[in-house]
Amino acid sequence: MGIKLLVIAIFSVWIALAGQANAREQCYTPEQLHAEQLLRLHSELMVTTVTCRQSSIGEDLVPKYTGFTKAHIHDLHEAEQTLENYYKHSSGGDGITRLDKLRTQLANEYGQRIANASAPAYCTQHRDVVVQMYEARPEQVDLEVERMVAEEKSYGHLCGGDTRIAKHGQ
Repeated sequence: MGIKLLVIAIFSVWIALAGQANAREQCYTPEQLHAEQLLRLHSELMVTTVTCRQSSIGEDLVPKYTGFTKAHIHDLHEAEQTLENYYKHSSGGDGITRLDKLRTQLANEYGQRIANASAPAYCTQHRDVVVQMYEARPEQVDLEVERMVAEEKSYGHLCGGDTRIAKHGQ
């Protein structure tokens, strides 16, 4: 029975070490982090649109959000494909399920921010971001995403970097 326990102990240590090595290898490239933050921005705009409905001067936010989406559809699809491939290679499977989970997490994260602040308070501060991003040139959107890369939390970490990791509900 002693040999059985030794084999189980060695196997357990091997599994733990393999898991740690795998966790170290699973990190974002700058392109993957940029992709997550673009999807984060898109989710923020969606949740803000649904919650606030109008800009501070009464403009309907739905056409602004859909206009932003249409104007940046290629970049959004590319970001989704980048993360889908990342999830496929880092955790197996098709990657689509994990991408869907990310989109849900992002929407829930912004929904929780609204709940924490109250919808009127959140809308007072954030509603016009939808209009700003709708009117932004592509390079301005890229600058906003880069700002988010530097300041916002992420669900992954930059390989060799010090990216802040988002926790569910933050």
